[in-house]
Amino acid sequence: MNRERAIMEDWYPVRLAPRDGTPVILWIEDEEAPPLFPVTVGMWEVDDISGLGNWRVFSPRFTTSLYFDRHIVGWRPLPRVYRA
Repeated sequence: MNRERAIMEDWYPVRLAPRDGTPVILWIEDEEAPPLFPVTVGMWEVDDISGLGNWRVFSPRFTTSLYFDRHIVGWRPLPRVYRA
């Protein structure tokens, strides 16, 4: 098994990602504007006016960036927090 396939086994394809605003961990690749952190947290949102959807990614310094499915290599759910 090659390294890339072994890495991807831990990630879900973007087509299976939640589209209801649930925050998830995203693996992003964008040759035109590489993200500062290729693995980050984001959520799907739909623009009220155009009806088009995109991934809103939380970036450092209180900014956000927008990405589309073609930029997402895979996703994972956020880890659960267990409280005693």
